[in-house]
Amino acid sequence: MNQVTALQAHFDLVSERMADLPVYNSHLVVETVGFKEFAGRELGVLITPWCMNLMLLPAEADVWFDWDEQHVGAKQMIALPSGQYEFIFGWAEAVGGYCSCSLFSPMSEFEAQDVAVETAQEVMKALFDGDNEAPTDRQRAQREQREQERSAQNVDPVTTEPVAVSESAKEKPTPEKLSRRGFLTAGFARRSTSDARPKVGGRSS
Repeated sequence: MNQVTALQAHFDLVSERMADLPVYNSHLVVETVGFKEFAGRELGVLITPWCMNLMLLPAEADVWFDWDEQHVGAKQMIALPSGQYEFIFGWAEAVGGYCSCSLFSPMSEFEAQDVAVETAQEVMKALFDGDNEAPTDRQRAQREQREQERSAQNVDPVTTEPVAVSESAKEKPTPEKLSRRGFLTAGFARRSTSDARPKVGGRSS
């Protein structure tokens, strides 16, 4: 059984135990969507009746490949082509370790499985679109400093980095009005305090 199949099988069992809870949307079922290889890892979206998460399954070279349940809840920033995202480590005996990034919770906005699947597919497209990247706080500060220096020298400022997201764009997206750029810049993409895009930790040699 591969990692993605094991992940779905695990959450199928979890779903049976959660069926009576208020957050459970009976219109939905557990489904893995769009999983693909990313830097030697499996990356995709997990749909459940109570949440939708971006899931990252480790490569053997990752430090967190050997993490166990004692590390559950540990957070780390992971770089994707569209920006940096905060993932939380989870663990299950049938799956091993995995990292998740919350997309939707609860799932009350979704009235049908096909709508949830379409949303997950759009998320996967957007993740690999560099046009969706939002600048970090440090990048914005550096850009403002450069523009001030150019202004002092009577030089027209040139925008060399992505435009900052407006406050109105930060509202949580809904499945009905989801756009690839709007979704990621509406708060899903986590901004870091550094220009550097940290890679998922590898084993030390």
